[in-house]
Amino acid sequence: MKPLAFGIDFGTTNSLVSAWGSALLDEGRPVAFWDNTPSGNRPHPSIVWYGPHSQPKVGREARANIGSHSTSMGHAFISSVKRKLGREAEVELVGGQRKPAWEVASEVFRHLRHHAKEHGILKHSKQDLSECVVTVPVDFNGRQRSEIRRAMQLAGLKLKNFLHEPFAAMVSHFYDPVTKLAGISGKRTIVFDWGGGTLDVCITEVTPDGSHVFEVSHDGIADRAGDEFDQRVMRALKRKFISRSGLNLDDLPLRGNAPERFRLAAENCKIALSSTMEERVEVPSLFEAFGKHHDLEESMRRDEFEELARAEIDAAEACVQRCLGKAGLTPGLIDYVLLVGGTSNIPAVRSMMERIFGARVAVAHEPDAAIARGAAIVAAEEWVPYNVKDVGVLLSDGTMFSVLPGGHALLPSESKKFSFYCIDPRDGVARIQIVERKRKGDAAISNLADCMTVKTNPGIREVRSLDRISAQFVVTEDATLRVLAQSAATGNRNEIDIHDLCFGLKLR
Repeated sequence: MKPLAFGIDFGTTNSLVSAWGSALLDEGRPVAFWDNTPSGNRPHPSIVWYGPHSQPKVGREARANIGSHSTSMGHAFISSVKRKLGREAEVELVGGQRKPAWEVASEVFRHLRHHAKEHGILKHSKQDLSECVVTVPVDFNGRQRSEIRRAMQLAGLKLKNFLHEPFAAMVSHFYDPVTKLAGISGKRTIVFDWGGGTLDVCITEVTPDGSHVFEVSHDGIADRAGDEFDQRVMRALKRKFISRSGLNLDDLPLRGNAPERFRLAAENCKIALSSTMEERVEVPSLFEAFGKHHDLEESMRRDEFEELARAEIDAAEACVQRCLGKAGLTPGLIDYVLLVGGTSNIPAVRSMMERIFGARVAVAHEPDAAIARGAAIVAAEEWVPYNVKDVGVLLSDGTMFSVLPGGHALLPSESKKFSFYCIDPRDGVARIQIVERKRKGDAAISNLADCMTVKTNPGIREVRSLDRISAQFVVTEDATLRVLAQSAATGNRNEIDIHDLCFGLKLR
């Protein structure tokens, strides 16, 4: 174990850094670098504020000023930038200026690094937050991972490796500094991670000897989570106010810092309804109509809120069932069920999971920090990601030629080169289909990407004149498999990146 290592949970809504290592064993668990707010320890809001100040402001300060400056000339507030990564998206800032999403994301990483320097563990030491493990959703592709790496580099951070968020949560919950993950050797865990931006569902399994953790299957839903529920609470409270006040207006203007005060009140209402049956929401001087300010004073019951979220909860249940179906498992074959993320605290969500899995459902220890802590553990233990399933090329006889065997580390590596003889006489195109074995020891295979094509000599008609296609396979620094293929006859070439590799962790 390293003396000290770092993990970062870069989230859609909030982000957090954690540290772990032999120097912290007395702490008993990884240390989270919280934002110490007046209301307690909180992760850092993933919000960037561009304005007349010389440097962008990030986190709590940015969120606190959204209401008072969001409509002011020369100010721009960027939230949920994680959703824009890998989509060729540019974010409009101030005065028509535009930046790529990864450059905006770098401000969040820079803020996290600066804040970590002020933490007691690092403030009086020579060590800096530099190399770290960063978590990503299970469905993030290579381009999205690449843009996270670029954002980190711009912020002065070095990426050690990526870690799927559900893996991080599972490691954080079950890890013991002495026995590691031996307590769940040979066991399957389904991680249900529903935060502010996305839902990730992942089934993991630890090998009987405790040396590897691997993904059995995963599924997810994007953009249907806690942030959207806040907006629905706001709309419902607004409808109640209009009905009670009799103002009969389609829209009521929110000026100054009113939007942010309203959003925070809605979020607090949502959180409170996880432990109470009814919550009173009071926001002074929220609306302005006919030259007069109006206070919002409304109540919301838990059953009202759960009805607002019903469609999403039903979609989450379907997501869980899909994940089980992909793994070929029934609920009874799952040993542990772990709930992570703020949205998982909603009683109706837990009830839905208990209806499927019974008493095996548990909430992760301190859910806001679970993912960051899991990343720090992986960094300190120097566990590395690996490819779980055999990956290869589908041959004409229906068999698979292996190019990336299961167990291969998903770290930048030297390339492997192979030659294939192929041609389609109908159109003079060579086709290479990349496949994976569905399950370890199973003969069944499935496609990993669209068929790769290379133009060759259309005049070839005989077997003895088949074109030789040279194919190069390399694991990139973004944990993807890059395939480059070239025709010996024509020199034509093509390349693709395989993103959806099945991840695991080598513990030793």
